[in-house]
Amino acid sequence: MPFSIIVDLSHKEKIEEFPDFSLSEDELEVDYIDKNEGPIDFDTLEDYDILFMGNIQHTKDGKADKFTKDELLAIKRYVGDGGGLFLTSGSGGDKDIPMKQGSIRVLYKMTGVRRFWNGVIQESHSHFLVNKQNVLINLLFNHPITEGITEVVLPNCTFFTLTEEDVEDIIVTSEKAEFKYTVDDDIEAVGIVPICSVSEFFSGRCVTIGSSDWLIEDDFGLDAGDNIKFLSNIIKWLAFET
Repeated sequence: MPFSIIVDLSHKEKIEEFPDFSLSEDELEVDYIDKNEGPIDFDTLEDYDILFMGNIQHTKDGKADKFTKDELLAIKRYVGDGGGLFLTSGSGGDKDIPMKQGSIRVLYKMTGVRRFWNGVIQESHSHFLVNKQNVLINLLFNHPITEGITEVVLPNCTFFTLTEEDVEDIIVTSEKAEFKYTVDDDIEAVGIVPICSVSEFFSGRCVTIGSSDWLIEDDFGLDAGDNIKFLSNIIKWLAFET
């Protein structure tokens, strides 16, 4: 049976096309909510296994990148009824846009992520490829998503502040990780912080990752490490195949 994914482009997402890759014997059917479409509603979502949002580019002005109350209710209903939410961020995180303005933070009850930090992870020498912003992870916590994986590469990655309940971090940075803040280019040590988390919301599941460029970059994207297997595991877990 094919996996069905609907990709939202109506909130100024950077990832405008879901990667085309082989999912072993299973097919992948991908549809889109285009830039000028929306708002997101339950009737649109209910026929799909997974809703994907790839690196929303929040701005201080305008509403095109913000979530309305009706959209939030529709997504909650979709995930709560057994849907999968796949959310990726990137350098700059949520741009410090407040939740009350409709930023991606409003999804925290499903994702378990209260904040996507505004900047980029810079790893220590043994934990990056070529440059500090290509985060290399070879220590992953046990979970169906990390099964069979020894190495993941996540370029241009932010980190999260998580809620205290119903969320599990399965990938974290090293003890020597630093963070370069967008607002002033200041660099501070952050140590071990979560960059990939999973959660369950009633009958549904969510995966949140601090990087999006691993899905689209040529050199440090799906061909790097076990990234293809990682993506395959994410889709199967969200669709309740594992």
